[in-house]
Amino acid sequence: MIGRIFGLVFLAALIAAGAWVYFFLRDAGALRTIAPKGVGACTTVTGGEIVGVEDLTIDPLTKVAFLAGYDRRADTPATTARGAIWTYDLAERGDPVDATASALPGGFSPHGISLWRGADGRKVLFAINHADGKHTIEVFDVNGAALAHRRTIEGLELVSPNDIVGVGPDAFYVTNDHANTTGWRRLAEDYLRLKETKVYHYDGQRFTQALDRIGGANGINVSADGKALYLSAGSEGKVYVFDRDATTNALVQRDAVIVPGFADNIEVLASGDLLLGVHSKILQLLAHFGDASKRAPSHVMHLKANSRSGFTAETIYYNDGEEISGASVGASVDRRLLIGAIFEPKILDCAWEAAS
Repeated sequence: MIGRIFGLVFLAALIAAGAWVYFFLRDAGALRTIAPKGVGACTTVTGGEIVGVEDLTIDPLTKVAFLAGYDRRADTPATTARGAIWTYDLAERGDPVDATASALPGGFSPHGISLWRGADGRKVLFAINHADGKHTIEVFDVNGAALAHRRTIEGLELVSPNDIVGVGPDAFYVTNDHANTTGWRRLAEDYLRLKETKVYHYDGQRFTQALDRIGGANGINVSADGKALYLSAGSEGKVYVFDRDATTNALVQRDAVIVPGFADNIEVLASGDLLLGVHSKILQLLAHFGDASKRAPSHVMHLKANSRSGFTAETIYYNDGEEISGASVGASVDRRLLIGAIFEPKILDCAWEAAS
């Protein structure tokens, strides 16, 4: 009798383990097939010593793009790799220029960035900084393509900050992509896809919790009028759409857009539509993390506003990684599409008709 019970328990455990493996592989994209798709002709931009442009955004008025990155493979606990925010003029198509060499001469390992524009024309660039074993927010005043560092913001709420969106000259929302920094609980977040991450709002003086119970909070952005907030829940394979009260900063969920993979950075088009970087094959991305010769697919999706006050997602670019590997962001203006990637020493500058 005991042997039979043991056998049943073992069989149940085996079935459960098999089911976990199946669903893990499915959600990681190992069983997913996506047809290659291109936009218009793409130019590879490699100048200015750019590397690891995980996030980028374009000023639609000046047509200057801000590219944030650093060499993550060269970054170790003993050595902080000096990164930068480079500017890339879409009109001139020249080499990107390091705009932070003198603006922030200390350690700088930028991650997510956001360009805020005020009604009076004032512009502020927010950047997450992981340098020197700390997590901070760096705030720059923008004058054309020039950056002037104004302040550094720290806080215990910055556990594992990933992306940021400005909603005022000193106010922003910031995501944490993990709730735990090390150990088995961090692994559990990844492999069990736990919904433990949070989003915080900063009002210029203090942080307050805006959202919790998110699975891998990642990319974040707001609509041009600030009345909608968009959030990538990476491990959920979703982009959440919230109505935002600009006075109280209260958020009410309106929609959840399912996407085929790990949702990354979000950029807002002039039309109000969204561009989204997606990691559709996570295991290949992890292999690419450790070995640059192992390619990971690059996937950019266009989230088009629909009649239900939500968005419908469609692929506009999918490449097996030969052209660019592990893309995390796409941004567009005037029929141009820029694509950045987590590790690559380049970006793509492509033609895209739907950008107009």
